[in-house]
Amino acid sequence: MALFEVPTRPGRETDADIAKKLKTKPKQVATRSTGVVGQIQNIRSLVLKVFGGKEQYCKLIQTEEELKDYVELICKNGIFAVDTETTGLDPIQDKIVGFSLYTPNEEQIRVYVPVNHTSYVTQERVDNQLTEEQCRECIKPLEDSSIKCVMFNADFDIRVIRNQLGIYLTCWFDGYLAARLLNENEPSNKLKKLHQKYLGGGEEEYAYDELFKDVQFNLVPINVGYLYAANDAFLTYELYEYQEKYLDAQNDYCKKKGLQDVAWVFWNIEMPCVSVVADMEDTGIAFDFEYNDTLKEKYHKLLDEKKQECYNILEEYQPQIDEYQKNHMDSKLSNPINLGSPTQLAILLYDILNVKQVDKKSPRGTGEKILAQIDLPLCKAILDYRGLDKLVGTYIDKMPECANSKDKRIHCKFNQYGADTGRFSSSDPNLQNIPSKNHDIRKTFKATDGYYLVSGDYSAQEPRLTAQMCGDESMLQAYREGKDLYAHIASIAFNKPYEECLEFRPDGSTNKEGKERRSSAKTLLLGITYGRGIDSIAEQLHCTKQKAQAIKDSVFKGFPKLAEFEQESKEMAEELGYVTTLWGRKRRLPDLQLPDYDFKWKDGAPPDDDLLDFDDEAPTEYAVPDEICDNYWSKLQRAFGERKRKIFEEANAEGVWIIDNTQKIAQAERQCVNARIQGGASDMSKLAMILVGNDKRMKELGFRLLIPIHDELLGECPKDNAKECSQRLADLMIQAASTKLTIPSKVDTVVAERWYGEEIEV
Repeated sequence: MALFEVPTRPGRETDADIAKKLKTKPKQVATRSTGVVGQIQNIRSLVLKVFGGKEQYCKLIQTEEELKDYVELICKNGIFAVDTETTGLDPIQDKIVGFSLYTPNEEQIRVYVPVNHTSYVTQERVDNQLTEEQCRECIKPLEDSSIKCVMFNADFDIRVIRNQLGIYLTCWFDGYLAARLLNENEPSNKLKKLHQKYLGGGEEEYAYDELFKDVQFNLVPINVGYLYAANDAFLTYELYEYQEKYLDAQNDYCKKKGLQDVAWVFWNIEMPCVSVVADMEDTGIAFDFEYNDTLKEKYHKLLDEKKQECYNILEEYQPQIDEYQKNHMDSKLSNPINLGSPTQLAILLYDILNVKQVDKKSPRGTGEKILAQIDLPLCKAILDYRGLDKLVGTYIDKMPECANSKDKRIHCKFNQYGADTGRFSSSDPNLQNIPSKNHDIRKTFKATDGYYLVSGDYSAQEPRLTAQMCGDESMLQAYREGKDLYAHIASIAFNKPYEECLEFRPDGSTNKEGKERRSSAKTLLLGITYGRGIDSIAEQLHCTKQKAQAIKDSVFKGFPKLAEFEQESKEMAEELGYVTTLWGRKRRLPDLQLPDYDFKWKDGAPPDDDLLDFDDEAPTEYAVPDEICDNYWSKLQRAFGERKRKIFEEANAEGVWIIDNTQKIAQAERQCVNARIQGGASDMSKLAMILVGNDKRMKELGFRLLIPIHDELLGECPKDNAKECSQRLADLMIQAASTKLTIPSKVDTVVAERWYGEEIEV
């Protein structure tokens, strides 16, 4: 369900109105086989057909005077939108082709400034364009932070303009982040899709790939490309106009939708974080190529050994394999068996070795979870081989290729709203997903020469948030007294002294029983936080469901507010359709407002209805009568598994389609607590990044943020400043947490020459 109602705006012709008049849909562009010339001609005709009615709104700027005049208008208005066109997605290596600008004006003129268009015939830069130097001089006034800059996916355009034009723009409003905050369940968060959905009503907006497939924008002739490019800034601005009223806490639209807290998150967390993210992406992190070569040799040797181990085990089954192949001449088995082939592995396990099926949904499955349940040395060996193969292929072999050719550093892409909870994600490469247990891989990332890496890690960030949000006084007091919360929970749950639930004794020796009790309490608390069911918790604890339930019951008895928090979170989602974090971010879970089952006629009408009776006043779809719904509902409340399936078949025969929502509801229930805790942790970490990234003293000390890893911030600074940077990093992170936490926070800092390298005393 859309969050907003789309208002009509009389007296103003929108792009949607123009598109509606044109009523055109581009055909697929020619394939590479037609040649670049044929493709360009095809693109020319398509663009003119789709955007030909917009010449009166689009202006091509090809002189400094024209650009200065438009920038002067921007400065007068105090607001503008900008969008860039490039030769690729790397703001450092790829070139800017041009950029579009829009500021409100009576004629709705939006402009495009070509910079590096190239002749598709001569491959040389064409005339009548502005140079990077000319653009830099003309748009320099836009660096003034008092002029509001509107973008969509701001960090990319900020970096392109910074790296290619030397202009440092500060984004005031990012339409992408606004869309994510206003409705994180949007099926598409692309600019044109959002614009068409909320401001459209006519023909669909056309994405770049639909018009310019396989052709870089620099090869598109200026007099054709500007019609497409100039509109991007205008669409960005129109979307901003629509979104902004929902993110203005004083606006009636915002108040009516109950979005005041969401507005606070947007202006105080998400938007200030944008420039910090852009800086991190531009800085990148140093990579040790020599060390990686050493790892490559080591791990490829290990990989060969693991592979040989699998084949050694396979030799034990060779007689059975030979016998099978003798009787199945058309068998797909190779010699030796291909360990990477699910088909061959399934034949070996289920047809030759007659392994009992362990998963009804995947009866011949060979995935990781299934192999882990099969008690065979071969399966364990294959899992070991697969794990190592993935490690080598994803990191050791691939990572050097990810380094930027200009500075030899790794510059990944950070998505600051990567998860629906607001949590960061990263890609190209994913530096947040590098295995923490394998320190070898992380050690390939090092400090810049003359620098140390400095990391700050929130101690028990999510458990602290859980204690704060549930308000259990016993849990809160444990933190005030500086106790280990997991040991404190274990002490009450198992009725043992606190000291007997710690992992280590006072003399430093390991307390085996205490470690087990603490581990059980930790597993249970995290299980509740992550929305795990009792089956999953039992699996994590390596015990029966009955024992896991007993432990959970004892924890809830000792900490009643924890159980109340779990229930209250579900009730909040059921009543409101969303849950909130401490800072006010919303996670919408509309599935919790669904009924367990929906009932519809298969053909839209009862089986005995005359579908050929074209009565204009007849309803287009008939509701299933309440008595039929109640009958099936009553049966389904007591049914599971096979019995449930038979009820569905019975209803189907009667012409009733039963839509089972129970799995959707269960999934949403599991997310209730997790969304509040993980989302709150994201809020806290982003506030810390903002404080650290903008701290005057940290800048004076030369500190640079490099990577956020959920509850950890990793940066670097000159070696001489490491001690002060380390302490100030911890102080700023604690300051960010104290905006909502009433209990003490703790941040552990480490100084080293490489990630997970030997700790250095400073």
